[in-house]
Amino acid sequence: MKITFPLLFILVLSIGIESEGPMKVAEGKICDEKLYDYCDENCYTDCPNKFGARAIGLCSYNPEACICRRQC
Repeated sequence: MKITFPLLFILVLSIGIESEGPMKVAEGKICDEKLYDYCDENCYTDCPNKFGARAIGLCSYNPEACICRRQC
């Protein structure tokens, strides 16, 4: 009798988990967009202003450009 309750509880719990269905995993893709053809200190502030707080401004020096890295 002592084992019956935990086994019954695990059975009910597993049925509840199966009815939820498979978990969906959201994959975040990273996009790089060229903001302008030169790089200065404004690159680091212009990218978040244009694309949102999660965007990061990067300076590329070959060729020189301001690149905004953000989630697509």
